[in-house]
Amino acid sequence: MTLDTGRSAPVFDPYSHAMHDDPYPSYARLRAEDPVHYNSEHGFWLFTKWDDCHAAFRDFKTYSSINGPALEADQSANAGYPMFINMDPPNHTRIRKLLSGLMVPQRIKSLEDYTRKKAIALLEPMLAGGEMDVIKDFSAILPMDVISTMIHVPESEQADVRTWADDLIYREDGQFGLTDRNVKAYFKIAAYFDELAKSLAHKPYDPDDMFSCVLRAEKDGKMTHDDVIGFGILLAVAGNETTTKLIGNMAYRLWQYPEQRQRLLDHPERIGDAVEETLRFDGSSQLIGRTVMQDVEVRGKKLKKGDRVGLCIVSASRDEDRYDNADVYDVFRGERNHMAFGAGIHSCLGAALARLEVRVCFEELLKRIPHYDVDVGRADRTHNPNVRGYTTLPIRFTQTY
Repeated sequence: MTLDTGRSAPVFDPYSHAMHDDPYPSYARLRAEDPVHYNSEHGFWLFTKWDDCHAAFRDFKTYSSINGPALEADQSANAGYPMFINMDPPNHTRIRKLLSGLMVPQRIKSLEDYTRKKAIALLEPMLAGGEMDVIKDFSAILPMDVISTMIHVPESEQADVRTWADDLIYREDGQFGLTDRNVKAYFKIAAYFDELAKSLAHKPYDPDDMFSCVLRAEKDGKMTHDDVIGFGILLAVAGNETTTKLIGNMAYRLWQYPEQRQRLLDHPERIGDAVEETLRFDGSSQLIGRTVMQDVEVRGKKLKKGDRVGLCIVSASRDEDRYDNADVYDVFRGERNHMAFGAGIHSCLGAALARLEVRVCFEELLKRIPHYDVDVGRADRTHNPNVRGYTTLPIRFTQTY
């Protein structure tokens, strides 16, 4: 590729709200001109190509998770409650082994009926009015409700937990580091799961109950009480926010590309493939931070021990060297080898649950609301370097169900 040498160097600022609206042209330029990009203002590297991100995910000895998923070089990820996404082996192996059996696809499959009934219960009251907010009326509620069946958050308290999760990840325009809003939300959600764990500690052990298994691990000395609190925070944030935003992203893309929506209306059995394509094309997990543990050279760039690196998942999943027609949204593509759930030892433990929830949501939504228009003027986005999606996505439709 011949580059225009008169152009200014590509710039990527993940803390800019303007960048969140459509970062994909910037990612494309970075892949072409500066795939191992250094942000001198904030002091981090950004990998945007598939091969580099995939290699880094699989090399935890060089690219460590111990300082958390955020980009900030000066963050103190381990100052709070421990989460296994912020661990490397052997601690990561110990905790993940305890939890992995609780999230296998066959166990998650048992949640499908509940998820479907909840989706229908949320959609039906909206139909007569001809409008709804895909996020506030639907996707912000359903994943939190399903997760709550696994971690015993009562329906009356789910809105509070969702609000704290939203406040925890929200970033002001240009914000680098954490604000009081973020910190207060973190401690509120931590205090909540501290009390919840204590209230459930004396209930009989149930091997089919996720929180019961975690509490048993605490009693057996395999997890600490702080581990249990960190587990609750992780599920409430990662297990809720990313799926909420993915549903919104898919609703938007199916409106933006009506011919793709029609393909699903004609072939609803392919909705699962459309979920995979949305994960690839516009996934809600934008990037994941890592810490360099030893000097390494990538594409001629020298990274030093202690440097921060952002592995740009959504850019890697649109890499032209990996996918044919990478910038085309094709709901029948159906490839599951995207990077939306990471790779290696830190691949997302909740992938099967997210896939089930989003598939069921669109099976029921498109059945009842096959044609809708997005009110773009009233839509609004979340603002966070790691998570990309909407906080409001109003739609209008004519009832045909």
